[in-house]
Amino acid sequence: MERVQCYVVFIVSFFILNMGLKALDYQISDTMIKRDAHILSEKLTMYIEDTAQELKALPQLDDSYACSESNEKLLTMSVFNSTFIRWVGVMDELEVICHSQAIPRHVEKLVRHNIGPDLKLAVINQSHSDIHELFLVHDHGDKQYVASIVPMNPRYFIPVDCKACLEYTITIDGFQDNLTAVPVMEFGFEEFEGEHLIIEEVVQQNEYYIAKFSLTGNEEYLKQYQSLSWEYRALISFLIALAFTVAFWYRKQSQGSTRANIKKGIKNKEFIPFYQPVINSQSNEIVGVEVLMRWRQFNGDLIPPNQFIPFAESAGLIVDMTYSMLNVMVDEMEITGQQVSPLFISINIVPEHLEDDKLYQYIKSLKESGKLGKHRVSLGITERQPITDLVKAREMLDNFYSIGVDLKLDDAGMGYGGFSYVQKLGISTLKIDKAFIDTIGVKDNFNEKTLDAIISFAKKSGLSVIAEGVETESQVNYLSQQGVDLIQGYFFSKPLDSKTFFTTYHNS
Repeated sequence: MERVQCYVVFIVSFFILNMGLKALDYQISDTMIKRDAHILSEKLTMYIEDTAQELKALPQLDDSYACSESNEKLLTMSVFNSTFIRWVGVMDELEVICHSQAIPRHVEKLVRHNIGPDLKLAVINQSHSDIHELFLVHDHGDKQYVASIVPMNPRYFIPVDCKACLEYTITIDGFQDNLTAVPVMEFGFEEFEGEHLIIEEVVQQNEYYIAKFSLTGNEEYLKQYQSLSWEYRALISFLIALAFTVAFWYRKQSQGSTRANIKKGIKNKEFIPFYQPVINSQSNEIVGVEVLMRWRQFNGDLIPPNQFIPFAESAGLIVDMTYSMLNVMVDEMEITGQQVSPLFISINIVPEHLEDDKLYQYIKSLKESGKLGKHRVSLGITERQPITDLVKAREMLDNFYSIGVDLKLDDAGMGYGGFSYVQKLGISTLKIDKAFIDTIGVKDNFNEKTLDAIISFAKKSGLSVIAEGVETESQVNYLSQQGVDLIQGYFFSKPLDSKTFFTTYHNS
């Protein structure tokens, strides 16, 4: 069965990791491509802004303007000094009347878009060519400065290792002016055929136009950003899935080993009681003990409860462990228990103990045997695990109450049941958890107010109160002022093994 579980863990882990790595790689690639689209849109904006500054720096055009040698030289120098202008001219309507160099532009059609005060972006269809050329136009009355902008090749600004793998398209749309529709302008750089796998768009808008910058690419363009091939993904997924599977196997083996060791410990009576006194702080006399489970292994090692009790509870072993410990406790009480003044002996139980009458019959026969002498038994139930059937639990508890066994609520306010347990289970005593005791003296602490509320509730309900985890004299004094005199904690005593306990508290 474990082998099948390991196979399942490996296959599921491998599949999830492989898909996760693929998704992560794609996400990184997508982020980088979005960055490319923003870079290109920002660069085109920079092209236009810098070119506009160059045109605005040229002299004003008027009716007396003539294309003299000095004016041609001025236009040529503006191209020479500019970063993004490759040709500049002066136009009157659609006629070029002066330009910076020998290559003329014969304009048959001019589609223009307002992009600012006296500024227009234009695409000119040349009569001798199918090439669409991007221009920036600066109006001066009837005449205009017109600058041809250097083609914005995306390869100049973003990493493009592939050939014919991307397109960059700019679409400019304007707003209607006096109900006159503004034409849509579209132009682009580089083209490829085939499936457009990647499409990223950046939209810029101002009072004059709406510009949409679209970067599209094929699978080859996407792959240049993908760092993990399917072979590497498979290898990484295999290694991590294998590590998960090995860890899962070791955990199963450890759990199996722990279970086996606990069962062996039950058989060998390795689960022993430690006793933590409950002291009346007014008289400094011991009035009871809480029996706490410890695991003393065959080699003498003492295992702390937090290292085995949670597992035992989840594995359904805690009940058998409790009976094993109680048998040891009864033997100790029978031999040396009469040396101590009569006490209540509080035994911790879990909801599973209330599912049948085994514990009831055990304690009933124990009382009838007289092995505990004048000591009386109490039960302590925690809120760590919920009681699913309170009605059935109360019916079982009534049997205990009929033979003089009372019920204490451990860790009050910290778990599932809360005060519904008090109302429905016939609890006689609240044991206040250390988490609330630690708030004593801490200003503006919510739990300190909760502590006072628990004490007030107990008094009004006629319940006894035991404070657990008390470690300082100031805590004892505060609790005494609140009428809580039954104290359990390191201030008086830590949990003691049987020999130390009976030696410390024997009748003198």
